[in-house]
Amino acid sequence: MKALSLILPALLISLSSPGHVAGADETDAPPLAYREVEVGAEGPWGKLEYYRVPLEFPNALLSTLVVPSQHVEWVFQAATQDELDHNLAVAGLTSSEVVTAFSGCTIIQDEDKFRVFPSDEAVLGMLPETRTKLYQLLALYDENRYYRRPVYINSQNLSMWFQGSRIPRAAIADISHLAYPTPNGHGYFLSDVAFTLRRARNAIEERDLLQGMLRANGLIVRLRVSKDSLTPGIGEYWTAGYKNKAVMPLLESVVEHNDGGTIDVAHLLPGIPRQYLNQFPDALDAANGRLPDWFWTCFNFFRTSPRDVYADSPERETMILKEFEAALPPNQFGDMLLLNSNGRIIHGCIYIAEDIVYTKNGPDIYSPWVLMKIQDVVGYHDVLGDGSIGTYRKRAPVAVSRR
Repeated sequence: MKALSLILPALLISLSSPGHVAGADETDAPPLAYREVEVGAEGPWGKLEYYRVPLEFPNALLSTLVVPSQHVEWVFQAATQDELDHNLAVAGLTSSEVVTAFSGCTIIQDEDKFRVFPSDEAVLGMLPETRTKLYQLLALYDENRYYRRPVYINSQNLSMWFQGSRIPRAAIADISHLAYPTPNGHGYFLSDVAFTLRRARNAIEERDLLQGMLRANGLIVRLRVSKDSLTPGIGEYWTAGYKNKAVMPLLESVVEHNDGGTIDVAHLLPGIPRQYLNQFPDALDAANGRLPDWFWTCFNFFRTSPRDVYADSPERETMILKEFEAALPPNQFGDMLLLNSNGRIIHGCIYIAEDIVYTKNGPDIYSPWVLMKIQDVVGYHDVLGDGSIGTYRKRAPVAVSRR
């Protein structure tokens, strides 16, 4: 087994409304897992109900964390000052915003790059709209890791998101100033990981901060069925034709022996996604030297044994065309949804029902397999705000004639 290079991934955070991060001073919010159950809209899948649950990064894996540098650095690709000024203007930054953001900073010109080391006052004092425009520009350059892949907080307020995480309130207050809204308005980004870690007073607080930012949020989804509601159409939806036919006896059993009730949608998933749902990867998942990513997750959804394929595989496009075909709405159970941004595929996930998808949001040990709302997945990945979604359906197997 090859050694894993385990580094902190980019994270994300969803709060309340653009321009203000709610919850930094709210201490009585209930834990996420105790939220009221939400009832979804009825559709060909039947009637769903769901609630959100936090997934804590396992303590046993904390030792794998490599603490990122605590130096805040912005890298701009520009050969001259005029080119840098032009890029800032194209990004929508006004001259007064540039002056405020660069106030008190140290700038080093390095060949075709400008390396900017901003002051603490500039980082903490930026308005959300200024931070959004500046950080979207930084996201275009590979050197700016946490701007290209920010932290995503998927909760209604910070106190609720970080409840039980042992993160100091001073750090939560900092995050409430540093978080900025995602382009689609579903959630907030946090790119200033380095700045946040600098506020830790010791190694224990630093680890607590990292674990808190690694917290993921998933959905527990249940299907409510009864003798009257379990129609042939609902059965056909979850069996996905030939692809998932093993679930029909389970649905019929629930109805027959209990006269209806709820069943966790996890039991309706094919074997491989059911095995991984709500789990963080472990070292065994990297037996071939790397961990599963979004393409591995999508490609193997209906397979009985996984194939080692990845988003950067040279044959990815060929495999998509061979195994899938473009499809129009309405989406069906098991469809692959591809998110495109800046002219390329940036993520893929599997459609389950209503607006719920099955996803693994990163190619690392810090990203679990979860059920999420599609708008939250888009919020997580669409850093530039130009995202579009295409639907691809698993092809039916070609019949082989026997002589």
